[in-house]
Amino acid sequence: MRSIDFEFILTAKSQLCLLRGEYEKARAFLEEDLDMQKEVGNRMGYLWARARLAHVALREGNVAETHQMLVDVIKSFQTDRNKNGLAFALEKLASLYVVIDKPEAAPALIGWSDATRKEIGDPRQRLQQDELDRDIAAILAKIGSPAYKDAYAAGQEMTLDEAVQYALEDDPE
Repeated sequence: MRSIDFEFILTAKSQLCLLRGEYEKARAFLEEDLDMQKEVGNRMGYLWARARLAHVALREGNVAETHQMLVDVIKSFQTDRNKNGLAFALEKLASLYVVIDKPEAAPALIGWSDATRKEIGDPRQRLQQDELDRDIAAILAKIGSPAYKDAYAAGQEMTLDEAVQYALEDDPE
């Protein structure tokens, strides 16, 4: 079996564990994937495993770990001009802002991600959309619809580099 096949299997297993709230198992599958991707020299597979691991850390409530991993993968995805990876990572950063009660920073990231996903033809998976919908509801409850719409629209107009700069300028801790 090729490493890419194992990557998909490990990712699927981690997602199932996340759904069941088995964060330690989800983390273990992704750490195995990280090790394998590093061993075979698959940079993109490694970055995606780190991005997914940041999602697990967020679900575990590990704010500092989540933030550090997201900063690292955002910078790397920016270097590679990987819009798909950036869309995912910026959505997780928006979720982090919701968790730490800084919801005003999230709508622009969601706006950029939505515009980018539309541009590159990469719709969110259903489970990712459900999580984002919960985040949006929490944001709207805190900042209201007008503020959300304004920030979201501003995010849709950002370039890739502007979105990354915006994402990295605020330390959520």
